[in-house]
Amino acid sequence: MNDYYKNMWRNGYVILLTLLLGACAKMQPKYVIGVSQCSEDIWRHKLNDELRMGTYFHDGVELRITSADDSDERQIAQIDSLVQSGIDLLIVAPNQAAKLTPAIDRAYDKGIPVIVFDRKTNSQKFTAYIGADNEEMGRQMGEYIASQLGGHGRVLEIMGLKGSTPAIERHRGFVSAISRYPDIHLVASLQGDWTEESAVEAPQL
Repeated sequence: MNDYYKNMWRNGYVILLTLLLGACAKMQPKYVIGVSQCSEDIWRHKLNDELRMGTYFHDGVELRITSADDSDERQIAQIDSLVQSGIDLLIVAPNQAAKLTPAIDRAYDKGIPVIVFDRKTNSQKFTAYIGADNEEMGRQMGEYIASQLGGHGRVLEIMGLKGSTPAIERHRGFVSAISRYPDIHLVASLQGDWTEESAVEAPQL
């Protein structure tokens, strides 16, 4: 191989290496979004899929999704780990409000925007909240049950996870609605933890 071809090969290699390094630099995400799910279920899998689909419309977005499997301690550790990894945004559905609030506050205090969805915290340290009016949902359910019972009856309530804001707010709305009917008696409120197993295994009254 003469000097002409050697120089061509060398120059071509340098150009190729430059292009590859440039491509790798472009592939680096501009924004890293941490998603902290409190549990695993069909609804949350669907939500994760839709979040992934959303990234297809925007270049340079990376999702880091974790699931705590209904464990406060695991979710706290996962949130702290996401923050330490260098995320630009935290999306979180806290398992139980009181226990998860400090971890979410720590992320917010580091200047990371926080979107709380589905469930709330005990703090105002978040950028946005996305969720339903759970107290109104409970009130409507109470009104529906009252109408089905004709204003008379005994009711057993199976709630969601103790300490989660949807369970607390739905219970409050439900009790507020049926309290308007003196002949409807709430005989007990049991914790169902959002799972079929815990609802089935609830103690006999």
